[in-house]
Amino acid sequence: MWNNMLWPLAAMQQGVDLVNRQMLANQCRLLRDYLDEFKAGGRLPHDMEVTTFLINGRDAELISPKGSDTQRYVLYLHGGGFALGSLDTHRDLVTAFARHSDARVLAIDYRLAPDYPWPAGLDDSYAAYQWLVDQGVTSDRIAICGDSAGGGLAVSLLQKLSQKKLSQPAACVLLSPWVDLSCSSPSIDLNAATDPILNRVQMHAFAELYANKLPLTSPEISPLFGDLYGLAPLHIQVSSQEILRDDARRLVEAIQKQGGRAEIIETPWMPHVWQLLYRYLPQAAASVRQASRFIKLLTAG
Repeated sequence: MWNNMLWPLAAMQQGVDLVNRQMLANQCRLLRDYLDEFKAGGRLPHDMEVTTFLINGRDAELISPKGSDTQRYVLYLHGGGFALGSLDTHRDLVTAFARHSDARVLAIDYRLAPDYPWPAGLDDSYAAYQWLVDQGVTSDRIAICGDSAGGGLAVSLLQKLSQKKLSQPAACVLLSPWVDLSCSSPSIDLNAATDPILNRVQMHAFAELYANKLPLTSPEISPLFGDLYGLAPLHIQVSSQEILRDDARRLVEAIQKQGGRAEIIETPWMPHVWQLLYRYLPQAAASVRQASRFIKLLTAG
């Protein structure tokens, strides 16, 4: 009897979830169209230069300090819940890493959900890394950096390189990484009142758009549950008050248990990916410089 009573409720909830996902998908498309017209990214500073081209059919930019002979490279993967974000939204931050890491930073406009769910974004990220290798850049001169969903992509990319038995990059920097799309980290609820940007309902909806019908706990979708052995050394920054805090803590703990190198810096009372406020917030500038020191220390330049 109870099954007969509960089945209609479950079906109704599935219908509501479907409608919510469709609404979110449409909102993401509208917001991306608006940002494309608005061109949120500012002009490059006078001491920086950019080269634009295509990788795997996707727009890409290589930003570097003018006059620098650096041979250090950073592949930057932007965040945005796998459904938002672009070269424009993250150009200021990419430029900051180019300056403070004394590096040529490659950013790619990887494909986004809902139109291009997993594995499209990962495939584009791998193509960008392979482009660097094809240019003759050796792995000891490459670092990978990503924020939020881009941080999750970065870990997935490291795992893909490992699966293909390819050399790991020299370093990896993650800013508030999202590596458990099942949203099972305790801080998802514990920090709900202190995170002004993210919430469980929102994160779950983005995860469903990206997952392409795979379980959210599958290693392909949530790299925290994948093979973490032998990955590049990681430097992770996270806010003590954001809901993704425990994604970062769990990732570091899991890598260290496997004998890998991973360090975490928790900064109190910062919003999710506060480094995006590099030009306006002293704490953001300090965090970028700290991450850049890690990159410079481990990569040949």
